[in-house]
Amino acid sequence: MKGILGACLLVSLQSLTAAQAYEGDIHFSTTYVIARAVGWPEADALTIASANQGVDENQDTVAALEMDTTPGPAFTGYDTGSLRQAEKNLKFHCFSNTHDGAGEISADVREVMSRHFAEVPERNADPRSNAERLIALGVALHCQQDAHSHAGFGGSCGSHEGSCDGHTYQTFLDQVVFGLLKKHYFNPDHPGVSGQRLLEALWGTASELAARRPKSAVRAIPATQLTALSDALRGSGLELPDEVRLECNRHIAGKWLFDVLQSGGRTKDSAGAVETLSPGVARTCRNPSLASATIVRIPAARFPRLNADASPYLVRADGSYQAVRERNFDLPMPALGAERVAGRTANYNTHRARVQLSHWSQLLVLPLMTRVALASTDSKAR
Repeated sequence: MKGILGACLLVSLQSLTAAQAYEGDIHFSTTYVIARAVGWPEADALTIASANQGVDENQDTVAALEMDTTPGPAFTGYDTGSLRQAEKNLKFHCFSNTHDGAGEISADVREVMSRHFAEVPERNADPRSNAERLIALGVALHCQQDAHSHAGFGGSCGSHEGSCDGHTYQTFLDQVVFGLLKKHYFNPDHPGVSGQRLLEALWGTASELAARRPKSAVRAIPATQLTALSDALRGSGLELPDEVRLECNRHIAGKWLFDVLQSGGRTKDSAGAVETLSPGVARTCRNPSLASATIVRIPAARFPRLNADASPYLVRADGSYQAVRERNFDLPMPALGAERVAGRTANYNTHRARVQLSHWSQLLVLPLMTRVALASTDSKAR
């Protein structure tokens, strides 16, 4: 009966709305247009950009906080360990395990970035191998881009590597302030807040994408054009809800790509993928440059399903891969795992649940999630 009740409660909690806090405008839309601009074909650019944002779309790789919980005398019925960053934050999102007050990218993060790019396979004509290579490149770019917005948020949390909360406090505060003042100020993952670091991230992205294209196919992006893209993104969305900003920046990225292709006499590269925005888009986005603008239409993402090590779950012989479901996994449900651990007294076992929280709203259901996890472990033990 307890198991049935717990399952029903879990299902009901999934109807709650969790806060959206992703950077799809950088990890997906901007990565796609830069890849196209340096010479990647549309299909390859889509796979790279989808894998980049896919790191935030898979439960096993999305950034999260975690804590250990065990049965205890507390009024909630369990004791909790300190809230801290999950190990995957350091592996895939380039948070540092050291604190650098100057906000520079730390040496340990640069080492992680280098390892990601070193693990990108060499070019191979085999469709499966090529898809695996593109996905690995997208995963590496996710870390490279995050390294800039996450600089200055490193540190340790007791005996655990990584700071206790990263910039979760700033992101939460940003949501609260936006609700009151209708403007974003604190979330470093917002391109309008990240400042000059955004241009540095875009430069790194363009360099890595160009370095992995066949030399004969690489096209250089003039510094003025990349700076223009950065400036346009930084000037967008500070007074818009995140979901509106993501769509508006998708249009900005598409307009930038059309202008780049047109200036280089490459309009045939976008044949069949060009559209003209309605005048209403400029009003919604509060951006006059988008009024009846011609843009390259950015195709819908196909986020690859990733394993816990960020490798693709399944790539078929023809190069197609298994994707995560069409909608985001983004639900206010913590990921959890439970295990039996030896107690201090002989012949006694207690249980511990490790709970991962990818959104602040999940803290509201933490007591219930912990009890369900521990109850599940008790049931299996019997």
